[in-house]
Parts: sequence; structure tokens; C-alpha cells
Amino acid sequence: MRTIATLSLTLALALGAPCAAHAAADAAGTDSPTPSQHAGHSGVGVIEAVDAKHGTVTITHEPIKSLGWPAMTMDFIVKDKKTLAKLAKGKKVNFTFVEQHGDFVITGASVVAP
Repeated sequence: MRTIATLSLTLALALGAPCAAHAAADAAGTDSPTPSQHAGHSGVGVIEAVDAKHGTVTITHEPIKSLGWPAMTMDFIVKDKKTLAKLAKGKKVNFTFVEQHGDFVITGASVVAP
């Protein structure tokens, strides 16, 4: 009986405790962890579309090994709207991104010279 109670308490604490990154963000008064608090990912791809109004880009990217993703086309949110100015349809880019609340957010991008 004591084992069941201990197991139940352990499970309840594990499921109810936020990750350290979210706890740090909450303590700092922000609504999401900073990129340095989450593991980032990097990719290489070609810009298919830029939507400055919504702050997004569509990228056809090569496989993302850190996530086990195959090559695909998908939309990303761009964290720094100034980055949108250097991104244009047809440009090849190296980019870094993080996952925040189910969205994939580009934290850095550089155009690859032809």
C-alpha cells in the first residue's frame, strides 16, 4: 500500500511540475522561454513565400536531423520581423528555429550565396 501511495505522489509531482525553462520564464514574467532555454534546431531550405503581414515564411527544407524530420515544405513564424526584409522567394537560407507553444519560430536566418 505504501508503494502505491509513493508511486502516486511521484507521478502527480512529475506530471504537475513545469519544465525548468517554463518555470524560469514564469519567474521572469515572460510567457515563453527564450531560445537559449530550449534546444534550437537548424536547417537549410528555399523560401517559397514570405507573408510580412503575418510574420511568416514558407520554406521547403532539407531533412532536420535533430527532430528526425524528412524534407518537407512548411510555414515558420519569424521572431524578428527585421529578418523578413532579407528573405525573398527563391532564396536559399540557413536558418535556426525553436518550438514555442506548438509553433516553429525562426530565431536566425542567413541567405546562402548562389
